[in-house]
Amino acid sequence: MAIFNKLALLATVALAAMVSAAPIDTTPVRHTSALKIDSSTEASEDLVVSAQGSAFSGRGTWFTDTVGSCGTPFDTHDLIVAMNEAQMGGTSMCGKSVRVTSGGKTVTARVTDTCPSQYCNSGSLDLSQAVFSQLAPLSTGVIPITWVFA
Repeated sequence: MAIFNKLALLATVALAAMVSAAPIDTTPVRHTSALKIDSSTEASEDLVVSAQGSAFSGRGTWFTDTVGSCGTPFDTHDLIVAMNEAQMGGTSMCGKSVRVTSGGKTVTARVTDTCPSQYCNSGSLDLSQAVFSQLAPLSTGVIPITWVFA
């Protein structure tokens, strides 16, 4: 019986050694079919991901520039937005329309500029004064927003 116990213990130790030596893949995986990779821009480390029909959330701020990264001149009375760098994809979103909602109010605007990442995280938009003032008083400065591609 003692030999049986020793063999059982030896087999258990051998099995444990094999299991602990097995490689484990720790690569994170995203499982979704709602994302569409925009292949119209150059490949880079940061892939441009746009989920048409999906709602995005972030902060809405306002700006007073007159020419944006899309090269189209505008003024503070135009219904335009600067999209965050993470979703802008160079100039691939230039001219696209978005519906921005805050506080139960919605405004449709056109993408004409890029909001630098130090000001706009993914999901955030920098709004023209015309867009922002339809959602909240300019004195508010920053508002929570949701938006979709129109």
